[in-house]
Amino acid sequence: MQSNKIGQLLFTGVLATSLLSACVKGSNNAAYTPEESSDALANFRSVAKAATADADVGQNVSLEGVAAKVKPVSFTTFVNYDWYTAPTWEGRPQSQWITDHLGVTLIPLQSNGAAAQKLNAMIVSNELPDVLVMDRGKDVERLQKAGKLVAIDPYLEKYPEFIQTVGEETINMLRSEDGKLYQIPNWYINGDSGNGNAGYLVEKKTYKALGSPKLLTWDDLELYLKQVKENFPELVPIDFGETRDGADVQMMGLLYSGAANDRMPGFISPGSGQIFGVPTGFELTSIYKDPAFKESALYASRLFREELTSPDLLTQTRDQILEKLKTGKIAVFGAYDAVVEGIGREANNQLSAKDPADGYEVIWPVHKAGVDKTKVFTTGYSTLGWNVNVITTNAKDPEAIFSYMNWATSPEGQRVLFFGPPGLFYDEVEKGVPIPNAAYINRDLKKYDLLKIGEFNWYGNTSYIDAVKAQREKLLPSQAQDWTTNAQVNFTFKTSKNITEFSNLDPAPGSEEGIILQRLKEQYAQVVPKVIFAQSDEEVERLIEEADKEAVHIGYDKVLKWKTAVWRNNLKKLKG
Repeated sequence: MQSNKIGQLLFTGVLATSLLSACVKGSNNAAYTPEESSDALANFRSVAKAATADADVGQNVSLEGVAAKVKPVSFTTFVNYDWYTAPTWEGRPQSQWITDHLGVTLIPLQSNGAAAQKLNAMIVSNELPDVLVMDRGKDVERLQKAGKLVAIDPYLEKYPEFIQTVGEETINMLRSEDGKLYQIPNWYINGDSGNGNAGYLVEKKTYKALGSPKLLTWDDLELYLKQVKENFPELVPIDFGETRDGADVQMMGLLYSGAANDRMPGFISPGSGQIFGVPTGFELTSIYKDPAFKESALYASRLFREELTSPDLLTQTRDQILEKLKTGKIAVFGAYDAVVEGIGREANNQLSAKDPADGYEVIWPVHKAGVDKTKVFTTGYSTLGWNVNVITTNAKDPEAIFSYMNWATSPEGQRVLFFGPPGLFYDEVEKGVPIPNAAYINRDLKKYDLLKIGEFNWYGNTSYIDAVKAQREKLLPSQAQDWTTNAQVNFTFKTSKNITEFSNLDPAPGSEEGIILQRLKEQYAQVVPKVIFAQSDEEVERLIEEADKEAVHIGYDKVLKWKTAVWRNNLKKLKG
């Protein structure tokens, strides 16, 4: 592939503080000013021009392959997440290139922290945007059954690249009950490679000052945290990602992944897209009956009673956590919310910019003694990816929008959306790998992050990004290698479990199972804080026993039976 072909790449959302892969949901979108972004872009334009003589961003590019099929279009997009704040389309180098060369402009609509309410208002008023980015499952099917979505099957013959890129098995798993395809996946995997961004970080200067002790087991970790508390009382010994959706407690999920072999946070999370059941043979069983759940609860409660974690760990926001990380106030941090490509990356880059000896390093997930370290999974991934794009019937030219998405998810599109336009940070592409130029090797990390290269990539092609990004890092000197990429290759991808078989386990909200699940979610949101704040191990065990009985009374067994049936049907689909 020549250097003037449309290019880019990065790896599960590595370059920007964008997604999130996979895999794992969530991203940090800290506020920035247009002036900062503009200054950063101007800086890199000048560096790129000086480094590559007469090269300029996006000039003299001939459109070939998939790009030649893109139809000019302007469309609105609403990302259905409270936490997401979209930057402007204008000012991003990748966006400018797309508009200049493909004639495509994306107009983001903000959720303003109330995505569900805004989406419902748009549905009621029949003022849906052209495109929605959202979780697979109930909301997609609700819109489809209401006739609000465009089936993309009529375009597949004209754009065969889409099936080739995404994979027929994945596409078939995404089809709705009527057999039609309405969803364009994001961060899907066409192959067997894992991906994930969850794990544990250790603040380097504190760790070194305390002798860099081994941190493999829960016992090792607890001993280290006590040393931190004694020697650095101004630090939080260990902290965890924020509680999401009112019930998804990252502390419990992450500890649970190390409580026994083959566990992962999604087994105990009642949130959307999660499993909320423990696989036992070919049955999903109650989390409250799982000894690993009790073990993780006992450990979490002990950490809290010994004052080794934040007193506000269940109520602090993502921004509050990020602020502590950026100032090195957390000795050990754990999260399964895109930690190595999101807030962990940003914090590490800021600390290391001030002091090369400082920052955060990723460690293998700690686990209970006796647990096989190769069977510890801090997150799960699905070949179906993270979330999906759907085109609504309000779109004036849905085929034009799909033609852009078809390009965006291709290797050509992924290079532009993740590495930026040709001529900025790479000038040549060899065997699909953008060759980093001097502008990238000598980049200022803070200014680089301000560019937010990687934003607006809601069509992530994980298999391509991961493979090519790993190859790209080998071409860089050690000081220029990407922190996130190394963390993913050496740790987080290896501790991510394939859970494609557990897809679509969310019952419809108005169904009997859906109503029961909502009550169970509310129960879980009350049980976990009580367990963590318990005054003794005996109280923890009593609370779990009571929760088990209450869950049975609510109807947990009925939900588990429904989920088990869907799981078994998925296995049949996957095995043909």
